[in-house]
Amino acid sequence: MSDYPKTSYTLIHRACDTSDDAAWERLFANYERFIRYILREIGVSDNDLPDVTQQVLIGLTRSLKSYDRAKSSFRHWLSTVIRNTAVSYFRKQQSRPTSDCTLEDDSLKELEQPAEVGQWIEREWTTYLANQAMARVRKVFKGQAIQAFEMGLDGFTAAEISEATGLTVSSVYTLRKRVKQRLLLEVRSLTEELEP
Repeated sequence: MSDYPKTSYTLIHRACDTSDDAAWERLFANYERFIRYILREIGVSDNDLPDVTQQVLIGLTRSLKSYDRAKSSFRHWLSTVIRNTAVSYFRKQQSRPTSDCTLEDDSLKELEQPAEVGQWIEREWTTYLANQAMARVRKVFKGQAIQAFEMGLDGFTAAEISEATGLTVSSVYTLRKRVKQRLLLEVRSLTEELEP
């Protein structure tokens, strides 16, 4: 199904040992793209994005030992680390006279609301997971299979997809079903990998 190794609570536990480079590399590989995505959506400038991402990863390094899966999911805990780092970044930016930070005071106040930001990050996580799963599916299926599936998502009927692609209606149904099944498998796989 996937060439990616599983992320598990064991990996998180191993990453608590800062000398376990392999565990940290795997953990970073699993979450760095999502961290960057969230920071960009929050409004971190492209120039500062690598540095702020690094700050989040350093924050993970420092506080991973305090993570308790009985209290919250890893993703929820990670969202708190991202939010806290972003708030700190924006406060520093606003205090600099030469800063090009354009974040409004209201936006910073919203960012300082942990429950609301956590809910937003949860929604973004779902979207991120679906996009990552679809990227994996695109490596398996090509051309008309993906086209038929995506047209179905856009609300086209099987007959309309058949007419547009030259496929039979039966083939449209078959291809859409195969892509959907694979997408569900990839979402499940990613969920197991990234939600210990």
